[in-house]
Amino acid sequence: MNNFKINKKAIMFFLIINILTFSCSNESSESADLNKLEYLGYKYSNNNVSIFLKNYSKENYTVTLNSLASEEQILNNGIYELIFINNNQDSSLKIKNIINDEERVISKFLPNPNNYRRVNVNQEFKIKINEAVFENSTNTIIKLIDISEDSRCPDPSDNNENLSNPGSCIHTPKTLLHLIIETAKYNIFDEFIYKEQVKDYEFFYGGNYIKISKIDPEIIELNRLIPDSDYEVTISISNKN
Repeated sequence: MNNFKINKKAIMFFLIINILTFSCSNESSESADLNKLEYLGYKYSNNNVSIFLKNYSKENYTVTLNSLASEEQILNNGIYELIFINNNQDSSLKIKNIINDEERVISKFLPNPNNYRRVNVNQEFKIKINEAVFENSTNTIIKLIDISEDSRCPDPSDNNENLSNPGSCIHTPKTLLHLIIETAKYNIFDEFIYKEQVKDYEFFYGGNYIKISKIDPEIIELNRLIPDSDYEVTISISNKN
């Protein structure tokens, strides 16, 4: 009889432990889901601003633009479009959620890209450090943040290292660029890119091909110091349709 009581208590103990473990597991899963929200850019159009989000739910998140709630929410192919009334002024986005009784806030400044210099798709353009440009048909913003390395040579073909008097460019001449690119419905591209002196650098982002073809000014002599204000990078956005 005593053994039966002991076994009954043991069974009850293990049941309680399993229930608590399952409950904690669910809470952890829910918290993880809250952290999966993805911000996928924004778009200004017709006195509205659209904010694009993935893994969004109105039960877990409060999203405001200039302290106002959205007028409409549209779900399309797993991406939510939250539409806000706006008079085409720069905006402030806030995304709030509560995890384990702790309120978390993401704030972003969303300038109207129509105030940036306009560029055209399938055409090359030049951009300077700390400048932003906007291509309307692809809704793409490109910002050149910095050029932190520049090992280009006056003559990149002067690269023979086997001679008694080796060439002046025996390394791979290249330039390190920091670019930020935003296209609505895509994760922000924020990367450092090595552009080789003798090759174009092309990659696919936001449904388009981005090509970096030239760095100005030219290198006239080795170890030349170029001020940031003198740099210009030639880029193009191409849909290749």
